Amino acid sequence: MKRFAKIHANRIYAVFVLVAVLTGAFLSYSGARIGYSTYRRVFPDISALKHSYPVAVEKKDGKITYKLVYERPERWRSIGQISKKAVSAILAAEDATFWKHGGYSAEAIRAAIEHNAKPNAKIKRGGSTITQQVVKNVFLSPEKTISRKLRELLLSVELERKLPKAKILEIYLNIAEWGPGVYGIEAASWRYFDKPSSLLTAREGAILAFMLPNPIRYKNSYRDGELTKFGSNRVAKILNRLWRSGKISEDEYSASGEPEDQVSSEL
Repeated sequence: MKRFAKIHANRIYAVFVLVAVLTGAFLSYSGARIGYSTYRRVFPDISALKHSYPVAVEKKDGKITYKLVYERPERWRSIGQISKKAVSAILAAEDATFWKHGGYSAEAIRAAIEHNAKPNAKIKRGGSTITQQVVKNVFLSPEKTISRKLRELLLSVELERKLPKAKILEIYLNIAEWGPGVYGIEAASWRYFDKPSSLLTAREGAILAFMLPNPIRYKNSYRDGELTKFGSNRVAKILNRLWRSGKISEDEYSASGEPEDQVSSEL
């Protein structure tokens, strides 16, 4: 009897240990899942952009979010399918050091802070690189908080490590907004110039580049093929940058039709 009781007690102890181990494992697994889930909410898996395409979705409140789809959208264009001069114009206006930085530009952030601090600064600068804009639009909210900006910086560095520069630029050009319901450079090219993005001229690319900081507002500066004085001034500056950097010839710059005397010392 004593032997039986001892065996029975050992079995109960073994079951108790097994239950304790399984319970501990379950709690550890649950904790890990909760921790991972929380981490992913803060830092989304940006490697998903390797095999998917972000598509703009307008909500009932008018806000725009992006969902990832695996089927290439009809108007999605690769870098090789877009006019090089138009791409150069957009880079000149939005992120001149794109091919050199690692996700963010400390100099651009500093310059934006200094510019925005001026009491007479009519046009605010963001200081964000194209990589940061991709991260913010696709994965983060537009809220203007320090924590969101820090997440944006960290994810931008990670995105640069996981995706080629050309792929990041391709994504940006295909999700950028150029007015209400106009997303991507192909849609914008047809909307404003009635042609595919592969045929955009340097001046047309500069016009699209000029619109990017505030497409809802700036689209009104280009109507019926004509620029307002303000729009013409901004486009002239972008074209001047292209000419100075050797992206377009002097003849192309002169033929653009934008008055050189509107180019300020801001360049």
